[in-house]
Amino acid sequence: MKKTVLITAILFLQFMNSANSQTIESLIQELPPYFSVLTTWGVRPEWDEKSENIYFLNKLVGDVFKINIATREVSHVTAGFYHGGIHRVLCLSNGDLLLAMGSAIFDAANPEKDRHAGLGLYVLTKDKPNSPYPLNVYCDEGPAVSKNTMKIAWTIEGQREIKAGEINYEKGVPYLKDVETIISYADSSEYVRLETQDFRPPLNEELIYTHYWGDEKDQYYNSQVFGFNLNTKKTTKYTDLPKSYNEAEGIFHDGNYMVIESDRHQPMEERNKYKLDIYKLKLDGSGEVERLADFSTRYLNLIKSDNPVVNNKGNRIAHQFGFQKGAGDGRGIFLFDLDLYEKHKKKTKFKKP
Repeated sequence: MKKTVLITAILFLQFMNSANSQTIESLIQELPPYFSVLTTWGVRPEWDEKSENIYFLNKLVGDVFKINIATREVSHVTAGFYHGGIHRVLCLSNGDLLLAMGSAIFDAANPEKDRHAGLGLYVLTKDKPNSPYPLNVYCDEGPAVSKNTMKIAWTIEGQREIKAGEINYEKGVPYLKDVETIISYADSSEYVRLETQDFRPPLNEELIYTHYWGDEKDQYYNSQVFGFNLNTKKTTKYTDLPKSYNEAEGIFHDGNYMVIESDRHQPMEERNKYKLDIYKLKLDGSGEVERLADFSTRYLNLIKSDNPVVNNKGNRIAHQFGFQKGAGDGRGIFLFDLDLYEKHKKKTKFKKP
């Protein structure tokens, strides 16, 4: 009995060491053909307005880089100015970039200290790529941008209120106008946290966001995808699976679906532990989902798929190859080809992940 236990332990350690030492290129060989490696480093991908390039950060708080999908050429976008660390990069509909940056002083011992304390929003324009313009507002976590207008939305510090506004330009200088609070739990006794994600195209009448509320001594114990209609003020709950993590991520440009992170496939005792994978969610109120990746179970206790974003043709998803140890933590970016995925399903009649 002792010998069997010892052998099992040795094999498990060998597996763990092997998985940690393997390159992304070697791991991809074990995955279905609709996955491909885009980068072997970097986090938080974001498509540009033409879906020709992907912007990303080199680390959770770092610099912005860009990779061309066709040529795989990588360029350093924010090398021309000093800063204290960039937390988010999003592409506006005109091709300018919206940056969420922390304070000017970088703290290597606590690099994400500003993540919930207030990230300044800046616009980096195409004609002045070395001079980010401040919008003079601060967000908690990442903001939301419209795919076809200059609307943006952001959660303010404390994650209990969401504001929205529109970026305008005066003599080439961006500024915010028509700023208003659209969702507020400021006066509520309910313990909630809000995180903006996307305006729903093509009409931009609805803001998709993640609604967190606490229990079991965890403020993010429950998380579900919600939508708020800016005209009717009606709130729609798009996922309804208690005691599980369901975070809104990238939206399809027809507005009919979006991709989410979820741990619904995990047994109850393993939920809310960053053991996530990406799903396609139908935005019709049915809660219908389709699991697209099985990283968190294929590489048990090691790897997850997260931070998915969809291109403007709806046929490619860029997503992160992440670790199961924290929000947004990853080591590379994959491309998920939806056309190949559908062909593979028909050809092999495979069981969904």
